[in-house]
Amino acid sequence: MAPDITPNIFLTTTGSPSDQKTTIFFISGNPGLIGYYHPFLSLLSKYLDKPKEDHSSSSPSFQIYGCSLSGFEIDEHHPSPSPNNSIDLDLEGQICFVQEKLAALMGDEANSNGNGKGKSTADAGTRQKVILIGHSVGAYIAMEVLRRHREASPESTFDIVGGAMLFPTVKDIAASPSGQKLTTLLSIIPRLAVVVSFFARLLTLLLPASLLRSVVWLVMGDPPVHALDTTCAFLKSPRGVRQALHMAADEMRTITSDKWSDDVWGAASAHEPIAKLFFYFGRNDHWVAEQTRDEIVAVRGRKGGEAGPTMIVCEEGLPHAFCLKHSDVMARKVAGMIGQIVA
Repeated sequence: MAPDITPNIFLTTTGSPSDQKTTIFFISGNPGLIGYYHPFLSLLSKYLDKPKEDHSSSSPSFQIYGCSLSGFEIDEHHPSPSPNNSIDLDLEGQICFVQEKLAALMGDEANSNGNGKGKSTADAGTRQKVILIGHSVGAYIAMEVLRRHREASPESTFDIVGGAMLFPTVKDIAASPSGQKLTTLLSIIPRLAVVVSFFARLLTLLLPASLLRSVVWLVMGDPPVHALDTTCAFLKSPRGVRQALHMAADEMRTITSDKWSDDVWGAASAHEPIAKLFFYFGRNDHWVAEQTRDEIVAVRGRKGGEAGPTMIVCEEGLPHAFCLKHSDVMARKVAGMIGQIVA
């Protein structure tokens, strides 16, 4: 498949065209614009394409794909279409959207409707392999996609063999510092998404593009060009701001207790075909409470020789929004995780 990099899609491959490729499927956080992650995904493909230092064997080949979540797409040709022909999606809607995108990418037409009830089958020797990467709420979506895929996997044409969950908001998001602030705001202004999106639309209509860009640059604190461009496009989009806040409000209601079984966490019996998972947590992450993180690590982390996800707590001060200024270091870390998954 030919590389395709646009404001709404990132698709590239490593290795030779004839190689059998493992698919790396990336799921963004909120706001769900893939443009924020272009440098990270480009650097990840670069580090995965490096030959092994010991030349013991050829490097595995990958297909790396990510797209904007529904409602965040940027229309390059018609930047201001009518917003009335679409609806905002909650978290469940985004999970189904991601399921459909993954199934379509993998050619799994029988399951491309997102319900996991197709009748397509493939034997173990021909099944394609997928590794999920989720950032922030994208990690929650990835875990749900993994759960639903495990339930439908005998009827699917691919296996999800691993995952890298980066700064994951998978439990009790409302208890985090930012979650508490958002919950308070929502209690004061129940229709916060509509109100904020109205003022954002007003701002983009009143300010010339150059002045809007300067304001965003100041508010974001001298962001890199890709982040500045993506944020300006996000503010100008007909649905983006409203979709982000609509989805965030549903996250506060939905992401509460741990709802996945041991086999989804990769802690089932060694006889089970389980996915190898990595969780990379930050310290002082404003979207993940310290207590929540410590509970997940203690309850779900690998213990001794037992199966289970590898839990990593960042000691380098990397921020939740790593994709703004820390793409290189995270790409190196994730390349290492993927190397362990496919080893």
